[in-house]
Amino acid sequence: MKIAYFDCFSGISGDMILGAFIDYGLSVSDLQKELLRLKIGKIQIKVKKVKRHHLSATKVEIAAKKEMRFSNLSGLNAVIEKSSLDKESKLSAKKIFLALAKAEAKVHKEHINHVHFHQLGELDTVIDIVGTILAKKILGIEKMYSSYLTLGSGVVNFGKDSFPLPAPATMELLKQRVVNFNPGIRYETITPTGASILSELTEPISEFMPMRIIGIGYGAGSYNEGLVPNALRLVVGDAITGVSNDTIIVLETNIDDMIAVQFEMLFERLFNAGALDVYTSAVLMKKQRPATLLHVQAQEKDLEAVLKVIFSETTTLGVRLQKVFRRKLERKLLNLKSDYGIIVKVKIAFLDKIAVNVAPEYEDCKKIAKIKNLSFKSVYESIKAQALRKFIAADNKYDLASLIADCS
Repeated sequence: MKIAYFDCFSGISGDMILGAFIDYGLSVSDLQKELLRLKIGKIQIKVKKVKRHHLSATKVEIAAKKEMRFSNLSGLNAVIEKSSLDKESKLSAKKIFLALAKAEAKVHKEHINHVHFHQLGELDTVIDIVGTILAKKILGIEKMYSSYLTLGSGVVNFGKDSFPLPAPATMELLKQRVVNFNPGIRYETITPTGASILSELTEPISEFMPMRIIGIGYGAGSYNEGLVPNALRLVVGDAITGVSNDTIIVLETNIDDMIAVQFEMLFERLFNAGALDVYTSAVLMKKQRPATLLHVQAQEKDLEAVLKVIFSETTTLGVRLQKVFRRKLERKLLNLKSDYGIIVKVKIAFLDKIAVNVAPEYEDCKKIAKIKNLSFKSVYESIKAQALRKFIAADNKYDLASLIADCS
């Protein structure tokens, strides 16, 4: 699977995205040809190589024979609907324009249909958005990801008005994204156009995606001062399928004054609060006191709920927290009609689309053991052996397509 990663070390904007794609190798003529599908006349994309500090990057400027503006959402949607873009591209464009309109409506306290787009309705913004969608299609990119974002500070001018940086619309569009504020950066690092494209077309990741790198491109921004080159880095590659990355929070605390019967409810409530895993181990604390080490894994979004359970259900006064990077196999839960005549869920783990682990669901095996009056071990091993017989290939590997076809 071909993927793209936006390394936003110095921000992101629409023209920086297009510049990065062209710098990577996107054909300008192919892009201009596809943009004719908008049916708004010939669009000229001017490209030049520039330096941002010592970094070479591509700067993009958009021009047309006649000046065009699209002042509101309905006007933009009408252009998209009348175009000969494919259905998926139309849907993506309208989603981005809708996100922009919602952000502007929230900031200006206006109805979404009455929002005036100002600079957002200018031709270059429209081309930046549609051009990014078309670049993804032309290059055959299936998924796009972005790094965490650094926001600058200061003031930006829109006509006669001035707004604080980051621009209010940008802040609305970046809700739920992890950002870092750097007051030392006194220019606009993330534009509303860049933010809208990120919010609708990319998934944020905290670590670089595992991939076989095909190529790299740099798109230049307009600012050429400061310590960091004002450029966007695009990395395109083939994803290592079956393996994904994420970051979780590990919570640990030592407990030496809690009775054992309390741990059952503690575990139950931790899992209900979203804990991914919970376990304890015996430790010796100061003065050789026997104690219990409580270890909990959770996603960042569930951190506060998990902490609340630990503080309310244990005697601890403090919890140690650390972020941990994980690499996970792709997993699917499939249904297998067992030899016992009962459907059993079987968890399959894949690496490069080849199954490497098979595990029957515990509760399903337990149910069969009770109904058939058999030992759990014999049921579990029997179903696992059946799954292996059913799905194993001649080369001792498991094929994902046949698994899904046989189990669905």
